[in-house]
Amino acid sequence: MSSNCLLFACVAVILALQVVANEPVGDDGQVAKPTEKGGRVVQEMKIAAPSMSEEDQYGYTMPDQYRCDACKVVTHHLTEVLKRKNRRLQEWEYHEVFDETCAKEFSGYGVSVIDGENVLSGPGIKRDSVGAGMGSIQMGGETWEKRLGEICRKFVYEKVGEDEVYDLFKSKGEVSSDLCFSETRDCKRTVLGPEVAPKEEKKAQKEKKVKSKKQGDAFHYDAKSAPMDVKTFMAKLAKKQGFVDGWYTKKRSFAEWEELFVQASKRISENQFVTI
Repeated sequence: MSSNCLLFACVAVILALQVVANEPVGDDGQVAKPTEKGGRVVQEMKIAAPSMSEEDQYGYTMPDQYRCDACKVVTHHLTEVLKRKNRRLQEWEYHEVFDETCAKEFSGYGVSVIDGENVLSGPGIKRDSVGAGMGSIQMGGETWEKRLGEICRKFVYEKVGEDEVYDLFKSKGEVSSDLCFSETRDCKRTVLGPEVAPKEEKKAQKEKKVKSKKQGDAFHYDAKSAPMDVKTFMAKLAKKQGFVDGWYTKKRSFAEWEELFVQASKRISENQFVTI
């Protein structure tokens, strides 16, 4: 293992020594006799360290074998942070919460060995303890924190959507790890029997259309009922019309502003964003 890996590795020895009826278990699975040293009966413990691949050590993105657990870690921390807020947040406030969560909440994670396999481990992951007479070393560091931060940003802003994440939290009281199966597809459910891909694809497309319709309805509601300043309105309008953020708010000459408002009015009428 390279010196860089050792430098950034956060080595946490997870002492999971379990003495079962005072009869320790040996490597062969049979009851082993304690070792006597200096007249004392002691319990021997075997410590397992993960074997790190090049991708584990140097890759920028999260290796595929850890992506399911990584997604669940993200939902856990998003839920914990949002639960600490005791009121309904404004849009800009929960956007700020998501940014801070993805940037700062994922220290203490790394890779451990469970049942002979490398697995993601850390404060947001609950697993069955390792076997009797066994321990596990966690190899972590800044690399894993950055990878989880990237998974978090993609979860919120690309795969689910920041507004959808917050709405789901408010309706269910949590950001459910079910999203890792249904939305991000980082996790796969065990399928009993043959998998019917076309039907599932058709269902996913239907759900996407319903979701899109709900977003359009939400815009009509906001336009009529929710008060907002002109900057917020223009930002929302740009998003709905497919422009980059800030398109309607950047600096222009007086003539350019006049032309912009004429074009924006036409787009609103053509797409029926506002019902007259």
